[in-house]
Amino acid sequence: MSEQVIHVLDENTANKIAAGEVVERPAAVIKELVENSIDAGSKNIEIEIIDGGTKFIRVTDDGKGMSYEDAQLSVKRHATSKIRTAEDLSAINSLGFRGEALPSIAAVSKFTLTTRLLDDALASYVEIHGGILNDVREAGAGCGTTVTIADLFFNTPARRKFLKTPSAESGHISDIVTKLSMSHPQIAFKLLSNQRLVLSTSGSGRLTDTIADIYGHKVVPELLPVEYSSDGIAVSGYVAKPALLKSSRQWQTFMVNQRVVNSRMLAKALDNAYFSLLPKNGYPLAVLDIHIPVESIDVNVHPQKKEVKFSDDQKIYKAVYKAVSSSLAMPASHTQAAATIQFAPLSQQPRASGTTEQQYHSNNQQAGSNGFAATITENSRQWSPALWREESIAFSDVRQAIKQEEQLIARDEATSGNNAACQLYPLGQIDSCYIVAQGPDGLYIVDQHAAHERILYDRMSRAKGRVPVQQLLVAQFLEFTAGDCDIIVESPDIFYQLGFTLEQVGSDTMRLIEMPVDIPLADAEAVLRQILKLIAEMHQPTAQELRHAYLQMAACRSAIKAGDTLNMRQIQALISELYTTDLPYTCPHGRPTIVRFGPEELAKMFKRT
Repeated sequence: MSEQVIHVLDENTANKIAAGEVVERPAAVIKELVENSIDAGSKNIEIEIIDGGTKFIRVTDDGKGMSYEDAQLSVKRHATSKIRTAEDLSAINSLGFRGEALPSIAAVSKFTLTTRLLDDALASYVEIHGGILNDVREAGAGCGTTVTIADLFFNTPARRKFLKTPSAESGHISDIVTKLSMSHPQIAFKLLSNQRLVLSTSGSGRLTDTIADIYGHKVVPELLPVEYSSDGIAVSGYVAKPALLKSSRQWQTFMVNQRVVNSRMLAKALDNAYFSLLPKNGYPLAVLDIHIPVESIDVNVHPQKKEVKFSDDQKIYKAVYKAVSSSLAMPASHTQAAATIQFAPLSQQPRASGTTEQQYHSNNQQAGSNGFAATITENSRQWSPALWREESIAFSDVRQAIKQEEQLIARDEATSGNNAACQLYPLGQIDSCYIVAQGPDGLYIVDQHAAHERILYDRMSRAKGRVPVQQLLVAQFLEFTAGDCDIIVESPDIFYQLGFTLEQVGSDTMRLIEMPVDIPLADAEAVLRQILKLIAEMHQPTAQELRHAYLQMAACRSAIKAGDTLNMRQIQALISELYTTDLPYTCPHGRPTIVRFGPEELAKMFKRT
């Protein structure tokens, strides 16, 4: 008789496997516990974390609580009060329903549950370590439920190893609590990280109050209400005027029947509604809730319930698109001023994209607090080839390499014996983007942005220790999310080494005192947000990795852009400086800076061979 090789896993092992699907990081634990608190009818929910939730998590609510018997059942797999039969899956109204969260969390942590019904004299206490039940007893506690999680993933070191820094994990927790609080503005949320208040909402029931609590009261006048209903679909919430932009989708929250979801389709509908009103890399603030019949949506497609499946994607897409579009083009009776877009006559439009100025601004005096006017103006200067134009259009992105062009050329001439740049003769620009030069062995085309990136990167990377800085005569006050402020406060050395000195002056405000010399003041906030994004995305980055990524990003933002028109002396200075770098033929991201066409290649193009 052959040996049996297939066997049924014990419950503890099965729970650890399930935990891998449900509990990927501390933020996922917070999401599951807070959703349980919301389903319990809580009016106040308090979340406490230490070291990004890796050491300690506590979620306390004032919901209806559980009985002694239900408390013991709640930590068993597939035990739930939300559904009873498979048919119930087609009409789910609660946030939780799978009955996997608590046993999965308890399997990979030191877990305690304290809960009490309003009419019970005593609370119930359950303690589980690594999936093993340690204690069940009665205890004293108020009405509601408190869950504590200590040493998350203590018994699964492989999973713990892939967690990011505590600051990054705190950022993920802040993000999910932010979205959950906006999905239920009638609940007062409080988030504390390392005993410091990070987020607090009033629970007034007004979404604008919650948005103000999270993003600041200055945001509210920039919001446009969204109210749309058609064919059984209702879309409500707020979107921002085109003047209020962010560099990522972090300020976008999508909900379906008050359930926070991730949906590329909804994001695409929002983007297309703003089409032509936003720059290439801008994302507007949006808080949108789509209400649809429960039978037309499937929420049982992802263990963490992050994603949903619609019975008719196109129908939902059109509803969101029309809802946002109608808000952006609100009738004059509502906004007192219609949105206007003005264009210069076609004959006056410049050919060089660098001479185009796009400006988005809100006109509150004319349009009222809910109106906006997006004005796009085109520079009417007639275009002429840069080669024969004596004057040049001013551009702020050209830094010291261009300002000191005479010194660079002189230095280049002094090293002419070893420098190929001295043998390149600039001929002009193509589309204010590419430099054309003649060399002894063919035709050279230089990408001006990539070339200047390489110059700036090498210059900044040669600096030993801290990035060269400049002290601001007038300190700048910058607003961040509470989670971002938390990262800045907990990582002062990182920002200091990268050239930024900041002080916290409010729950969501930082004062900028020093910044790198190679970054324009106008880009300081955007660069800081990119650093915060790098810290959140990189897994426990070393100082060297973070510095390299920062220098890449800083060089890119500070470099000459495609569309900046250069005169001949500036072109020569750029080429000369490029050939003093260590790797002149590639930018810091690995893209080519120079392309050469030799005589043979040119002959082939013209079919001479």
